[in-house]
Amino acid sequence: MQSMAQLHRAVYEAVQSRDFDRLREIYHADCSYTTGDGVEQRGVDAVLASVETFTSAFPDLTIEIRHHHLPSESVSIIEYTFAGTHRGELEGIPATGRRMEVVACSVAEMDDGQIHRERDYYDTLALMEQLGVAETA
Repeated sequence: MQSMAQLHRAVYEAVQSRDFDRLREIYHADCSYTTGDGVEQRGVDAVLASVETFTSAFPDLTIEIRHHHLPSESVSIIEYTFAGTHRGELEGIPATGRRMEVVACSVAEMDDGQIHRERDYYDTLALMEQLGVAETA
């Protein structure tokens, strides 16, 4: 069985390689996933849909882990940067061709060898400003 640290890092490797089968192995079928907009969704299919949305909108999406914290054997916190060029629709926003780079944080909890709960936090306004669809403050 993988440790929580290995499991959480494997998420980002799978996202970058677009390995949806691996993501399905990592997440529990009935996991809880909260996206950057604060909306909680249930199930591995919700996780895969979110990844599909971002990898389609940003086909050159890259993720760089900046810090990794392990407060317990079953909880992992990863601070990361995601970046890419907006080449496809993102939740109703047509491709802008603009590059973005956003700092984010993910808190994941493992139970029985899979991620059962994950919460992603990032500045959605900063993302929208970089895409040119929101005015800068």
